[in-house]
Amino acid sequence: MNCPLPPTETPLALLHIWSGLPSDLQQRTVRLLAQLAFARLCRHEQSPIQEIHDGNSARQSQDPS
Repeated sequence: MNCPLPPTETPLALLHIWSGLPSDLQQRTVRLLAQLAFARLCRHEQSPIQEIHDGNSARQSQDPS
């Protein structure tokens, strides 16, 4: 679903928009992006642990002893 951006046009336009934003909005945007990145990182780290945990419990329930 990610669309590749044109290599030269979009970054220059975004830079122009970013520099036009008041500093408080820039700071809020950076904080929100950091929160999103952290939430995604936490969710990504929890997924493999959950899969490993589920795999161990499945093996224990199949063990006849």
